[in-house]
Amino acid sequence: MVNKKKVLECLIDYLVYNKIDTFFLVTGGAIAPTVDYIGRKKGIKYYCFQHEQSAAMAAESYYRTSGKMGVVLSTSGPGAQNLLNGICGCWYESIPCLFITGQVSTYESLDSIFTQPRQVGFQEMPVAESFKHFTKFSSKVSKAELFEDTLKTAINKCFENRPGPSLIDLPLDIQNSTLEYFTFDSFEEVKIQPNLNNEINIILNKLEKSKRPLLLLGQGIKLGKAGDEIKSLVEKLQIPFVVSWGGFDILPHDHPLFIGDIGVYGSRGGNFAVQNCDLLISIGSRLDTRQTGGDLSTFSRDSYKIMVDIDANEVYKDRGLKIDLPIVSDSKWFILNLLDRVEEVQLHDDWFKYIDQYKNYKEIRPLKNNILTSYEFLEELNQHIPNNATIIPDEGGNLVWSMQSIKIKGTQKIYSNFGNSSMGYGLPSAIGAAIANKGPVICIDGDGGFQMNLQELQTVKHYNLPIKIFIMNNNCYGIIKQFQDSYFGSRYTATDNKDYSAPDFVKVAEAFGIKAVRATKENYKEVINLAMQEEGSILVDVIIDKEQKLLPKLEFGNPLEDMSPYLKDEEIENNMVIDMIPRRDNSQGWVTLK
Repeated sequence: MVNKKKVLECLIDYLVYNKIDTFFLVTGGAIAPTVDYIGRKKGIKYYCFQHEQSAAMAAESYYRTSGKMGVVLSTSGPGAQNLLNGICGCWYESIPCLFITGQVSTYESLDSIFTQPRQVGFQEMPVAESFKHFTKFSSKVSKAELFEDTLKTAINKCFENRPGPSLIDLPLDIQNSTLEYFTFDSFEEVKIQPNLNNEINIILNKLEKSKRPLLLLGQGIKLGKAGDEIKSLVEKLQIPFVVSWGGFDILPHDHPLFIGDIGVYGSRGGNFAVQNCDLLISIGSRLDTRQTGGDLSTFSRDSYKIMVDIDANEVYKDRGLKIDLPIVSDSKWFILNLLDRVEEVQLHDDWFKYIDQYKNYKEIRPLKNNILTSYEFLEELNQHIPNNATIIPDEGGNLVWSMQSIKIKGTQKIYSNFGNSSMGYGLPSAIGAAIANKGPVICIDGDGGFQMNLQELQTVKHYNLPIKIFIMNNNCYGIIKQFQDSYFGSRYTATDNKDYSAPDFVKVAEAFGIKAVRATKENYKEVINLAMQEEGSILVDVIIDKEQKLLPKLEFGNPLEDMSPYLKDEEIENNMVIDMIPRRDNSQGWVTLK
């Protein structure tokens, strides 16, 4: 307990007391007093960005890489408004992050008068109310004596059960107010840890009877910090596992029980496994439509489905997918309970041999003699990425190509903002990972997404962050262009040359003082070697085929015989294989091959 400190001093001192010491910000008038104290406080690291959105995205990524929560500060009005995209990213990806927004003084705010004009103070807006939907806690501090409780509640909410962001809107006069007393204490993470005896009994019974069991590992395992525990469970059970994109890097892909990732752009082996298992245990995955397809009744249709998630709203969302055994629990708690009860290993050799034969199947990826394809480049890059690297794709085509080409080895991490899926995420997220300083950082971007936040090249240069940036440049919005091929008669409005263009990224990078080089069909292997050997930051402009498609690419209306490269005749005849492909009537969903 301390006597007579300013609110802004208590704020920063309390965070540092709890080992939250890294700040991401763009300064401004309404937050200047707090930023000034950050600059004077010893033991603090703070990073100044060119845009508030980027600061928020970097803080989200910093937590993913370091396991430590970052704090983002911005000024009022437009500064706070610019945070929304990054806040949404934290919300949908379940990332704890504390946002502090400056606000006009209480005596010149809307709260100080009886009428309700749109604005009173300069750059005033109702930040806390506006952001409530996308935060676990969002509150404006109206009186100094309410600050301590507000701060501690905000931090606790970030880590309570399913993690997420909190926001405190702090008026200028409150920042500078003096508190008579403030108690310094430590906060604790609160997770759902129910009695699971009955559920574990059911699972053990199902495991004993199952002939085709399968584990689905999602991001909730990473958020629950249960990486070691899930490895022990997988190897104790000795049953195959698949991953969601959020759980893509939980275990190395050379693990003998790994089959693949699942979903619309997932691996063929992973989707075969899900569709043919008789017991599916999903841990930490929300089973979204990109995983299940549109027709939920046919997702893993013959399996007994167990879903473990910390969020009851996800488990019981009842959107048409029948969950036979819903379990609301922290992932680590569930895994530890199951580990404690599993005594005998039941091998499933026939099942594993059956799905293992599909594990390495690939879509046909035609090569061209004169121009580089995305798969060609990324599969070569994959071989050169260090085992301890953090790999961050942006969104759109480059994300799909990366997830289909990167094979996790060693302690590599790979992630993106899968739920919010904001273009422009890659570069600021790579900055956050580099600030965490946990190994090499690889940013894989697209020409469209990179332009959304390319101003952060100045941040990379200013802090001398050794990020390797690869721009998959097809000079168009490729994923939408492919969408237009399917639905709009190949009318490329707002996606191709007449409406869209990209700058010379090599010249742009050089203008920021960053080394840059261009990769083509002729030199891409040499360029990859050069980039990976570069000690500092480098940007590689990768010129790829504009007609490069996202795979799997199965045209609507094609007969099922076109699947013959992947299926055996007797499997089609015996209805043994189910695969996710478009229906002949152009509706979305899963199709049984007969």
